[in-house]
Amino acid sequence: MSLYTLRNICIFGALYTLVVISVGVWVRLTDAGLGCPDWPGCYGILGTPDTDLEISKAKDSYPDAVIDTGKAWREMFHRYLAGILGIFVFYISYLIIKYAKHVSKIFPIALILLIITQSIMGMLTVTELVKPTIVTTHLVLGMSTATLLLWNGLLVQEDKILKLIDKKLIILIGLCILGLLTQIILGGWTSTNYASLACTDFPKCDNSWWPSNMDYKSGFTIFNLPSINYELAPLAYNAKLAIHFTHRLGALFLTGLYSYLFVYIFFKQSDMTLKAISTIVLLTFILQILLGVSNVIYSLPINIAVLHTVNASILLMSMITLLYYSTYHPQR
Repeated sequence: MSLYTLRNICIFGALYTLVVISVGVWVRLTDAGLGCPDWPGCYGILGTPDTDLEISKAKDSYPDAVIDTGKAWREMFHRYLAGILGIFVFYISYLIIKYAKHVSKIFPIALILLIITQSIMGMLTVTELVKPTIVTTHLVLGMSTATLLLWNGLLVQEDKILKLIDKKLIILIGLCILGLLTQIILGGWTSTNYASLACTDFPKCDNSWWPSNMDYKSGFTIFNLPSINYELAPLAYNAKLAIHFTHRLGALFLTGLYSYLFVYIFFKQSDMTLKAISTIVLLTFILQILLGVSNVIYSLPINIAVLHTVNASILLMSMITLLYYSTYHPQR
C-alpha cells in the first residue's frame, strides 16, 4: 500500500468521525441518549424493539422504561456508526504500523487506546444516565479521535522535511489549541447541562453584562454527581446561568488569543502554506462565533447546534494541521 493511499484513508477516517460526532449530538439534542436503557444492545436485542413480541419482552425486562421506538432507533443508529468507526480505527492503526515504518508506533497505539476508552465512555453514558461529566468526556474524546486520525494521516507522508522552526509561532499555536480545547470542554459542559439557553439575549446575558445571581459551585460540580436521569435537566437556573456565562467569557478570551495568532501569521510570516491554512482557520473560527450566537438568538435549533459542535471539531483539526505545517513542509 502506498503512503499516499494510507494518508487518504486516515483523512477519510477523520471525516467519518465527524459524521459519528454529528449523529451523536443529534441523538442527545433529541433526548434519545437513553433511548436504549442497556448497552451494547437495545432492550436485550441488537436492533430495536419494533414488533409486538419484542416490545412486550422489552416491557417485561425493563418495566420502568418508557419505550420509544423512535428514540431507540436513533440511539442504535449512532451505536452502529460508532462500532464501524471502532473497527476502522483498529484497521488504520494496523496499516500505519505495517506500512509507515517512519512513524512512531506511539501514535497508532494511542489511537487504539483512545477508541477503546471512547467505547467505555459510550457505555457509561447510558449506564450512568447521561451524567454531564461522562457525556462531556465522551464528546471531547470523539473530537480527539478525529484529530488524532488526521495527525496520523499527516505523519505518514514521506514528502516532508523539517523546516526552521519559529518557536514563538509554535508556542502561540499550542496556546491557541489549549484554549480551544478548554472552550470545547466548556461548550460540552454547557450543552450536557442543558444550559445553552440560560441566556436568551445577546450580547447581554440575562439582561446584564455580568449577571449577579450565578451559582458557580453547583454549576461546576464535576465529581460525585447524584445518580439521577440528567435528561430531565435537573440543574437549577442560577447554576446553568454560571455555566453559560463562563462559556461566553471563554469565547471572548479565545477571540483575543486567535486574533493575535492571525495578526502574527498574516503580517509576520512569509510562508504561503501557513497563510493558506490560517485563512481556513480564520473562516472556521468566524463561522463558529456566528453559530454560537445563532444558537442563542434562534433558541437552539437542532441543525445549528449540531453544526456548532462539528465545526468546533473542524476548527481543532485545522489547528492541528497548522501545527504540523509550522514544523514540516512538503519537499518540492
